Amino acid sequence: MTPVLPPATIGIIGGGQLGMMTVREAHRMGYQTLVWDPDPRCPASRLCDSLITAPFDDRKAGERIAGESDVVTYEFENVETEIVELVEKSKEVFPGSKVLRVSQHRQLEKEELRRRGFPTVDFLAAESSARLRSVVERMKLPMVLKTARLGYDGKGQTVIVTEEEKRAYLETLGEMGETVVEEFIDLRCEISVIAARSMDGSVVTFPVCENIHHENILHMTFVPARVDERIQQEAVSLARGIIESFQLVGLLCVEVFVTRHGRVLVNEIAPRPHNSGHFSLDACSVSQFEALVRTICSLELETPRLLSPCAMINLLGQDLERLDVEALHRLPGVKLHLYGKTGPRPKRKMGHVTVLQHSQKEVERIISVIEEMISEEEPQTRDVLTR
Repeated sequence: MTPVLPPATIGIIGGGQLGMMTVREAHRMGYQTLVWDPDPRCPASRLCDSLITAPFDDRKAGERIAGESDVVTYEFENVETEIVELVEKSKEVFPGSKVLRVSQHRQLEKEELRRRGFPTVDFLAAESSARLRSVVERMKLPMVLKTARLGYDGKGQTVIVTEEEKRAYLETLGEMGETVVEEFIDLRCEISVIAARSMDGSVVTFPVCENIHHENILHMTFVPARVDERIQQEAVSLARGIIESFQLVGLLCVEVFVTRHGRVLVNEIAPRPHNSGHFSLDACSVSQFEALVRTICSLELETPRLLSPCAMINLLGQDLERLDVEALHRLPGVKLHLYGKTGPRPKRKMGHVTVLQHSQKEVERIISVIEEMISEEEPQTRDVLTR
């Protein structure tokens, strides 16, 4: 493919923080940006050159972004595939509608990954409440129930551990749509790998991330991941294998379960920039957002280099309300990113902090200070610089 060079226009479906950070990198590289989002005050609206304010099912908005962009991408999975297919009729969309259709439906995702030879958690699917009742009654405890669509950051998920919880769930079970019931994994940890692939088939991967979740929302990411080399290599191999299998152009994040016995299983895939990759803005020679721009514009891909050990901590609405920003800025090696969202609601991602240090031990020390700052408990009185 002929490279798409600046000042060409990159169309972005979605104007959240991922779209905003893509816009920032695109502008640095000389591109124009056109963002489509229903919210006129979305984070990307502050930076983009043009904004389409319309629902994501608006066909006229789809036709406009196709007509006014040189290449199009999306920043999240919950846009309807029919809209992406509409845009694809007249403009290249990367990663495209085919992988989007798979990644936004948990049952299709797991079935397709297994069909292609990639290991996943054991699961059963239920297309109705009656079928779900039957699955829950006979599946071994503990189990995890997830809606097949529109589930993220813990939404649409239920964990059943005991027989009492199972009975209570079944007694209150109402009308349910498509649901996936997964085996509960005895986890050692969760890790992720972001891969980028160009039109010519070249693939690069970012350093393996170790992810810690609170209430099913990503709370913290450590890079490099604190797992042995064999596990890191298996995770990278999975990410490369999946992005090549789908012949995907753009970014793909592969979320991975590591069991107590060292098994490496694919949890989910996300064909877009990912929360666990935010560290790359400050700690890598190439960020995940620059890699996205390079792949969709057919520019040469550079292998990302990790510049120092680091960690990223998400700031949710309740965290931002407790955070002492002035004290945070006194900490060495700390980079604060705020997304400019209105209304800091609990569990809403409002920003993140990246910590860069010369050693993993020092990263963990600074992270513990930030954790204390945003803790619900009363912080101890001490100078944050003398810990």
